[in-house]
Amino acid sequence: MSGHSTYEPKTGFERWLDARLPIVRLGYDSFVDYPTPRNLNYWYTFGGILSLCLATQLISGIILAMHYDVGDAFNSVERIMRDVNHGWLIRYMHANGASMFFIAVYIHMFRGLYYGSYKAPREVLWLLGCVIYLLMMATAFMGYVLPWGQMSFHGAVVITNLFGALPIVGESITTWLWGGFAVDDATLNRFFSLHYLLPFMIAGVVILHI
Repeated sequence: MSGHSTYEPKTGFERWLDARLPIVRLGYDSFVDYPTPRNLNYWYTFGGILSLCLATQLISGIILAMHYDVGDAFNSVERIMRDVNHGWLIRYMHANGASMFFIAVYIHMFRGLYYGSYKAPREVLWLLGCVIYLLMMATAFMGYVLPWGQMSFHGAVVITNLFGALPIVGESITTWLWGGFAVDDATLNRFFSLHYLLPFMIAGVVILHI
């Protein structure tokens, strides 16, 4: 963010907190007095839409993780659909919310390209967005594997085998990703662990991005 902060603490406690942990100042400068371009239009709202998408994905994902069992993956997904109260709705909200997330991201990226948001002095902002996009792709792929159906299994085989194309180290990297010599329970365990972890990493980078 450029320019001098206009936040002025009003009470003694606010001044005390601002001198030690200026989190209120950060929030004010980021959301209340944030400098916006003159040509601000509807396309700029997709950043806010993406924040809502991320929050929805985190909440629905945490609820689904409470009922998901890696050792009984496919059956646990069916149990979520049939036996968990509104489980079918939460699962579809999570799956289709991911699609909405990517649609909004592509629109957000196109707007950035169209208006030159990658130019000085916003290069780091653009690079952080690229990091978020890469983390999103990794998270989405691992989430696709979790139902452990035929498409999930063979999708994991195909994508992880791409690393085998690397000369010399490719086979070792593939075996390391699998946790064995084929896509199996060890692969699913680490994919579930990373699928749960990466959204919180995305949220952290989003804070930097904002």
